Amino acid sequence: MAKTQESFRDQMRTFPWAQVLVIALVRFSEPITFTSLFPYCYFMVRDFGIAKSEAEVSMYSGYLSSIFAFCQMIMGFQWGRFADKHGRKPTLMIGLTGSIVSSLLLGFSKNYWTAFVARGILGSLNGNVAVIRTLLGEVATERKHQAIAFSVMPMVWQFGSILGPMIGGYLSGKGSRFDFLRPMTEKYPYALPNITVALCVLGSMIVMMVFLEETHSKHKYRRDYFVELGDLIKKHIFGVTPKTRLWNTTVTTKRHTVIKSSSATLDEESPLLDSESELNSDDEDQCTSYTTPQPLRNPDQRRDSDASDDSVQSIGQVLSRRQSRALIRAYSMHEEGDDANASYRALLTPAIFYAVICSFITALHTTVFEEFIPVFLAYEVARDDDGKLSSKFPFRTSGGLQYSAEDTGTLLSSTGILGVFLIIVVFPYVDRNYDSLVTYKRFTAIFPVLYFCIPYLVFLADYRIISHLAVYMVTCMKTLAHSMANPQILLIIHNCSPAKHRAMINGATISVNALARCIGPFVWGYLMTWGEENNISWLPWWSIVLMTLLAMYQSHFLRDSNDDDPEE
Repeated sequence: MAKTQESFRDQMRTFPWAQVLVIALVRFSEPITFTSLFPYCYFMVRDFGIAKSEAEVSMYSGYLSSIFAFCQMIMGFQWGRFADKHGRKPTLMIGLTGSIVSSLLLGFSKNYWTAFVARGILGSLNGNVAVIRTLLGEVATERKHQAIAFSVMPMVWQFGSILGPMIGGYLSGKGSRFDFLRPMTEKYPYALPNITVALCVLGSMIVMMVFLEETHSKHKYRRDYFVELGDLIKKHIFGVTPKTRLWNTTVTTKRHTVIKSSSATLDEESPLLDSESELNSDDEDQCTSYTTPQPLRNPDQRRDSDASDDSVQSIGQVLSRRQSRALIRAYSMHEEGDDANASYRALLTPAIFYAVICSFITALHTTVFEEFIPVFLAYEVARDDDGKLSSKFPFRTSGGLQYSAEDTGTLLSSTGILGVFLIIVVFPYVDRNYDSLVTYKRFTAIFPVLYFCIPYLVFLADYRIISHLAVYMVTCMKTLAHSMANPQILLIIHNCSPAKHRAMINGATISVNALARCIGPFVWGYLMTWGEENNISWLPWWSIVLMTLLAMYQSHFLRDSNDDDPEE
């Protein structure tokens, strides 16, 4: 169903470009770290000597991906809760530091198990994806801005998918274009791309620390010395007048009431307003007198003071807890009731549950493609003793197209460029004219056709140009489908989530998707090995066709919500 059309200029009016660009730079470091491994993963595992045959390389490559996703699955939800408690910026700083450490450890690995540990560290310390999703939702608060803001994630992923494979494909190996680096690359052939990645992540972290504003509803009032440094840079270098920070803002309160913390336990009929008109509020609030200026501590204090006074004075002497539930929410930063149970219940609402399941399935089959298409292409062309292809149409298939790391890096970088074009040019048009559900359903239908065709690419091995065109066609169509469908399922999850639980739900979504990225490489790595050994290499690809069909069926249970701040 088509939506009411709105011009791109109207959609972009008051868009928070500055903060979104900083978030995008943080996000940019993620795909560089992730995709730089793809071009040389096959060759690195082979060089470690742990695989007994070429067919087993895919299995051990899958283990490297699985340990990363497994650790991310275990810790993703916890990082979401950490961000809800301590703020978004500290969580991002820890995650980026973990990316730097793991990249350097992977680059200087001398055996498979060191690389295995490095990938585990990357998954354990990095919960940035969930935090970035939450940040985008909190920065782009207007409904017309959200689709564009959420499309930043796949757009930046595509940018990173250009640079990452180029770094991995052109800088890996024992040879180096720089003579002074050859002693290092001879000993550590995969160190140079990882050093480059670590420097990129470090640059992103510095910019984030200086220019990113905290968006947590409570911690954004906490003084941030790095942001103040960024304000000085804006003022003295770029000539931009920085805005007044929340921790430097004062308000004049006119309340006659005393607002303070109360630790008393209230039953259902306990009076909330005694003779002194005390209200249960945030324990950081201070006692205020008539027209006393104080620092701005939380958003509730920005409400109209006179209106608040009138409402408080008109309540009377005694008010039951049931009657005053809305008043408590207005004056307290603490969530009432059992917040942990409420958070878990929010995940089980049908709208969120079905959306998370669709996100899980999408993460599963796209991860299998991204992890194993480079391995499939790197396999040698399978031939019999007469030099002819050993594959026989339709059910006997084996081998690959004998791509080098440089060939794979060029392929992935080229399709990354296409992805950038799709996100910048095509996606805004699609989003303005079609509903999120319609877009997700239609582009999800592309995946099964592509996955069905992949094992038959081996029959083009003797026709190099045609085989290259076919491979590029498959990867480009996959990029199109993923670039259009993935932002929409993220937006659906965001819109269906209660505002106070969004970081937790995003963290849970990341954990569920990490489970998919753990299961995918582990199971399909074994299937790739088994299928290759038994000349039925179509098995892993056709099995993920079933996953995509399941996603198409599941999408019929989805619904989108336009409420920006649902309470329950």
